[in-house]
Amino acid sequence: MRKYLGGEMTTTDGKRRRHRSPPASTSSGGGGGSSSSSTPSDSSSPSLDLIPDIARRLTSLEDFFSLRASCHAYRALLPASRPLLASQAPLLLVALYPSLAEALFHPRLRRLHRFRLPWGHHLPPSRHTLFYAHGFLVTATTAASNYPPRLLLLHLFTGEQLRLPKVPAPFSRVILTADLLVVIFLPGRATVQHCHPGDALWRVASAAAPHVFDDLIFVNRTLYALVGLRLATLALSENSLELSFLGGEYDDANRPAGDRFMLGECGGEVLLISVESEDRIVYRVFRWVSEETKWEMITKLGGRSLFVGLDGFAACIDQGYPGIRGDCLYAAGLRLGEWHEYSLVDGTCDVCYADYPGAPPLNNSSLIRPSVWIFPNLC
Repeated sequence: MRKYLGGEMTTTDGKRRRHRSPPASTSSGGGGGSSSSSTPSDSSSPSLDLIPDIARRLTSLEDFFSLRASCHAYRALLPASRPLLASQAPLLLVALYPSLAEALFHPRLRRLHRFRLPWGHHLPPSRHTLFYAHGFLVTATTAASNYPPRLLLLHLFTGEQLRLPKVPAPFSRVILTADLLVVIFLPGRATVQHCHPGDALWRVASAAAPHVFDDLIFVNRTLYALVGLRLATLALSENSLELSFLGGEYDDANRPAGDRFMLGECGGEVLLISVESEDRIVYRVFRWVSEETKWEMITKLGGRSLFVGLDGFAACIDQGYPGIRGDCLYAAGLRLGEWHEYSLVDGTCDVCYADYPGAPPLNNSSLIRPSVWIFPNLC
């Protein structure tokens, strides 16, 4: 655990740093003081029964892992699990310049949480992170001629690593389900590749011409496909797929507005998210109305918030997280360390930057990939 999330929190101005306590395995010395790894027994220490409830209320990863590391008894009570991390707000996986190492940035607290990845000593990085889901970073080897990329799932909080076979066809988008089915595809193409950890090969299937996939998403165990703004369900088998459309074609009169489209979800409903950036950035969200088989624009999410990465949808978060506004869309920007906070209610858009020590230059020619949203509460 400490190998991956054992770093430090750093304030963005770089003037103060707070370091984590010594490893929980530190043994007691001979002097009369007790080790941080011993079970607390004095009257000021809370009952062990209260520790999980205390952890659930913590809103900082630093505080959670400091509490967990304070003694062996706490480590056993506090696995890095979804119920115990339920109060943790979304983070950004950002890059440190010039080392190209990665760190977690807390947008509200403006702090870094440093940690080590197995490939972090390579310059340039031999792997890059594509996506986060269910506690796993989905990473791929850096593209090289004659060497197909390989995907590795790395659990951010436990260090578990799951390697996947070499990828036979080009891809840019990744989907990971709770049972670790990995689905990859290249928008604008007809091919879908999928496998589970432990499979020897990827299964490859293609849709019949002229259909191509603009986006895919799992909602309530159903795989949905976006095909030219038409919504369809997609059933995958060994080396074939079945595409079933839920609505008809769109014409100019009823076409949803936007330049770029992706699928999303909120409260178990399938959404269509559009991005328009001609004069200013505008995000729109549409829900699927099954009775009328069409997309309907909405401006309320029941207080929830949507998070979008540069390549597609990331997550839907319930209300109640400090600094996260309800009925808003948070989108990673094109520039490094940039994100947009867009209100669906009034259409205002705040452009924010992750300003921290080691932040790379704000340009698009860097070797570092754009930021990735991380959700500790969805591990």
